Amino acid sequence: MKVMRVGIGLALAFVLLPAVAPAQKREITEMNRDVALLQEEVRNMKKADDERFNAIDAALKQILDQINSGNRQVAGLGTGLKDQMTKGVVNQVSAVGTKVDALGEDFKYVKENVSEVIERLAKIEQKVLDLNTAIRTMQAPPAPPATPNSTAAPSGPPPGTSADGLYKDALRDKSSAKYDLALDEFRNYLAWFGDSEYGPNAQYYIGEIYYNQKNFDEALKAFDAVIALPKNNKTVTAHFMKGRTLVLLGEKADGAREFRAVIQTAPGSDEARRAQAELRNLGVTASAPATHKKK
Repeated sequence: MKVMRVGIGLALAFVLLPAVAPAQKREITEMNRDVALLQEEVRNMKKADDERFNAIDAALKQILDQINSGNRQVAGLGTGLKDQMTKGVVNQVSAVGTKVDALGEDFKYVKENVSEVIERLAKIEQKVLDLNTAIRTMQAPPAPPATPNSTAAPSGPPPGTSADGLYKDALRDKSSAKYDLALDEFRNYLAWFGDSEYGPNAQYYIGEIYYNQKNFDEALKAFDAVIALPKNNKTVTAHFMKGRTLVLLGEKADGAREFRAVIQTAPGSDEARRAQAELRNLGVTASAPATHKKK
């Protein structure tokens, strides 16, 4: 060690330099004494560390013995007890899975609403511009009446009304539970901008509003309208909500058929997991029951 080397060097210096002054000899003697004390302290620390390591090693061996003993006890349990424990765990896991699926459904709606709010905030400036345009249009003098021979223009959105602004207003009112106002806005959106990207979304949200109002007959018609459109980002969700609507109308077999269609069409999706949870609540399997031919 470095301390020992320093001590040896000082000892040699003390031997080789007999002519040094007494004061210097005294300093060298004190330094040798300090080095000796340091060496003793290092030895004591090493001894204490060795004792701690031995204690830790003994504790680890004791823990290992206890684990091995526990493993032997578990291995000695009867097969019947193991099966009973396994069955209980499986039942608990299944119940938890059902609750998690139900929570996942609620979280999806929350996530959807949050995303829509963020998008609205990002476009708030455009919305203000649209409102200013509408105000200027309202303050403009009315157009002269059409002559009898003139051809009437097709019905369209009021001046200053944009597809994006109307869609965002409808989503906002739906999120605020202003269902009647949101229904009118979504219907106007379909009438004026139905061919746009969010046309299927507007049709789907009409069904969702009716569903929330417990008007299940109208909700079923709205979801069928989404399904009748070319495949879009709301097709699978519309099938799932149609299944839930049918179940609430007492048509559980038809509802289960919709849930199975969701699982087959979009396996691994959120809607598929939710459909599996609905089938478990109905007490049926995800696969369609086999049909028996009459002899």
